[in-house]
Amino acid sequence: MRKILVLSLLAALAVATPVLAQGPPSGGPGGPGPGGGPQAGPPPETVLKDVLGLSDDQITALKAALDTRRQAADTLIPQLRDAEKALADALKATSPDPTQLGTLLLNVQAIRTQLDQANETFKSAVTKLLAAAQQQKVTDILTLQKSLQAGQALQQLGVV
Repeated sequence: MRKILVLSLLAALAVATPVLAQGPPSGGPGGPGPGGGPQAGPPPETVLKDVLGLSDDQITALKAALDTRRQAADTLIPQLRDAEKALADALKATSPDPTQLGTLLLNVQAIRTQLDQANETFKSAVTKLLAAAQQQKVTDILTLQKSLQAGQALQQLGVV
């Protein structure tokens, strides 16, 4: 009985977790893709080319890495939705089978792991294509981003 309760709670937690924000946006991380609306601004590749000083070869490699990640997501996200639906359906059964729940939960986790691996492969590919000075600029940008988030948090709390 205790195993059923634990498996049910774990499965419920897995179902409650959102589906990785529905995969990467069509324009890559951090914003809408082409046609993202009147305030979408220039494509991320153009901004990065200007700010980081990316070469045309680097832009080509970045686009290839984006395409590879997008293809993986296009394959895995529907599988994840189906696996999560199967898990949710199994949880709704009057007498859920703990073995089936465990199997379904492991399937959901395996697909999420594959999505995480695709994202890590993408990040690694992008990092490898950057020169040291460009990597330092990325580090500086991320530090600035954290500082801006901290500033917003302070403002929300009424500290500033």
